[in-house]
Amino acid sequence: MSRVAPLPMGSVPGLEESFDRYRKALGFVPNSALILQRKPEILKALAALASSIWAPDGEVPVSFKRLVSYMASKAHGCNY
Repeated sequence: MSRVAPLPMGSVPGLEESFDRYRKALGFVPNSALILQRKPEILKALAALASSIWAPDGEVPVSFKRLVSYMASKAHGCNY
């Protein structure tokens, strides 16, 4: 349970592109992005970072990136 509640998607205009980046990279929009709507510039920067990390044209296969992120999340008790 987060200490700051996520805002409903679309609460802050102009962030659709950032949400689309998360959907394309991860397949969903994480609660952290919904919380960061309060700071749109940070959300935009992190969405750009996420899309760069998850880009399929890198040297590391996306399937391996997903495995590493899953194992790191499990090790830290994260439900993502």
